[in-house]
Amino acid sequence: MQNSGNKLNPSAQNLQKGYKNPSEMSNYSEKFFNYYELLGIDPAAAPEEIRQAYLKKIKEWHPDINPERIAEAEEITKVLNQTYHILGDPERRKNYDRMLKYTRGKDFAEFINDEAIRNKINKAYPALKKVLENVRELYALFKDSVKGNYKLHPANVALIGGGLLYFLLPVDLIPDFIPIVGYLDDLAVLTTIMNSLKGEINEYWAWKETGIKSDFKKSS
Repeated sequence: MQNSGNKLNPSAQNLQKGYKNPSEMSNYSEKFFNYYELLGIDPAAAPEEIRQAYLKKIKEWHPDINPERIAEAEEITKVLNQTYHILGDPERRKNYDRMLKYTRGKDFAEFINDEAIRNKINKAYPALKKVLENVRELYALFKDSVKGNYKLHPANVALIGGGLLYFLLPVDLIPDFIPIVGYLDDLAVLTTIMNSLKGEINEYWAWKETGIKSDFKKSS
């Protein structure tokens, strides 16, 4: 039963659904996840407004005051922490905002696939190709999660999907794209995701090596 003070916006409602099986997780990870909606604030919110909204939500969803749904509260708390990790830092927020601007409303399935990833990396400047191996890591995690082979929280699946989608979008859909600089901008966005999901990525590769699936984990 929902606390009277926990009125959820669409992104938070998606989190609360529970994601009982992989098919549900896929349904709610088809588009980029909006952290501003989760906090119930405007994308132009000032840093202090973001902090206060985060603290309010964290208090509302603290597992200690949600004993009837403690597992759910723990997962939402992790996502809220992830949200503030990005929106609470000016540089990470700038990269997130750019990603949100160009991926809003676009379906992952329309753009993200093996061939698209391979072609974009192959067309990159030689000096960048080694760095772009990070893209392969994120794509492997994204694909295993969407297929239900690996359990990753839907909000994190959507964050990775948003980064990959931004990386793959045709140049004509990003009007201010500049060769070389544009690739570096892609890398800045993807690095933000890699750093924010370091714990999940490490858990994923441990699973790949051992074959032992992990439960939802919190970012380090």
